[in-house]
Parts: sequence; C-alpha cells; structure tokens
Amino acid sequence: MIKVEEIIEKYKGYEVDEEKLKEFLTPPKPKTVYELKKVDKYYYIDTFGTACSDIWDNDEIDNGRREIGNCFLTKEDAEFEVERRKIEAILLKYGKKVKSSQNEEYFILYDFVDKKVAIYPSGGVCYQGTIYFTSYALAQRAIKEAGKDNIKNYIFRVDVECVKKG
Repeated sequence: MIKVEEIIEKYKGYEVDEEKLKEFLTPPKPKTVYELKKVDKYYYIDTFGTACSDIWDNDEIDNGRREIGNCFLTKEDAEFEVERRKIEAILLKYGKKVKSSQNEEYFILYDFVDKKVAIYPSGGVCYQGTIYFTSYALAQRAIKEAGKDNIKNYIFRVDVECVKKG
C-alpha cells in the first residue's frame, strides 16, 4: 500500500474527484486500544486462555475488557499476553508481587550488558511490577521452571534470537 504523502508527491498538479477518492481510501488503523471506534476489530483473552476477536461497540463489555488490560489490537498481541501470563504464573508460584519491608528479598532482572537473566537482592527499594522471592534458591527454582529464554522473551521482552546472534 502507498501512503497519501507519496501519492501527493507523485501526482502533483492533478485534480481529484473527492467522492471517488473516498471509495479508495482506507482509514488509519488505531495505534492503541484507546483509539478503537465502533466496528473496529479487537482481541481479548477468554477464560480458557484463547485469543478471541470481537467488534468494538463501546459498550460495558468492551470498556470493561480495556479497563483491566484485556483488550488488544492484534491476535498476536493477545497470544503473546497469554504466554506472558503463563510465565508470570510460574514465577508467582515461587514469589510474590509485594515486597516485605523488613526482610531481604531477591528479584529477577535482565542484564543487557552481560545478556543474561540474573538474580539480585532487592535492597531497600520496591520496583513497580516486580516479583520478589524470599530466597535466592526460590528465584533459581522459578527461573529453572519458567526457562531463561521464556523469561527474556515474555517478561523482559528481549528478542531471544537477536540476543543469541549478538
């Protein structure tokens, strides 16, 4: 498909019948789920973890899905989120999302310099969205069960193939 800007450059000086032109134009697709308009197709995850499609009607169901983060522009985005949640569920089997204020705990991070998944003590800070483990050993078990590549890909969104090549 060609962009309107390219057409303008290519056909400078031509006249256009605007009504006929409208028949050929495709409106821009939404860039975020907050730009969805009636009759736009979107995806959500059902109770079985399947990516399903629906048509945006701006009703209670559509808005409810969007409010809880269960609204996606593409099927691929919804399927990725299903896998991400599975990996996070494995990590939560060994850890928790709330840090204890008194005890030393550990968290998993991705080190871009060394290109590896690592375990660090949390120290006196609490990070948004982090899963905390009460011991280094529990963090290791979580990594082993979830898989380093899965953690890189689905939790930290690091392209595993690019990391292996680089």
